Amino acid sequence: GNLHFNGLAQKFDGFKGLSIDWLFGPFAFKASLANQWLAYEGTSWDAQMIPYVRGVKQLDWKIGSVEVDFEHPGVMKAQEEGNLLWSKKRLNQLNLLFEVLGDRELT
Repeated sequence: GNLHFNGLAQKFDGFKGLSIDWLFGPFAFKASLANQWLAYEGTSWDAQMIPYVRGVKQLDWKIGSVEVDFEHPGVMKAQEEGNLLWSKKRLNQLNLLFEVLGDRELT
């Protein structure tokens, strides 16, 4: 997913040269930008990403990415890996993001 979204985003000035981990959950923004998230009507993973994509594309926002030294706990990995319910959840997540983020916002 990250390679796909980063590739699509490169055509927009605010994303040029950035390598973003689109699928990493935590993110931060200035409180003054909160209305962009509050106004967005998405109800899933897109609700985190689309507001800042639109901010970069339409409002000339500057974003950055920082590397975080994080590894999922072994217990969490053990619960998810090989579990068909988790595999389906992750597949649904990617399908939603490929459509909403990839096909609608970054093309």
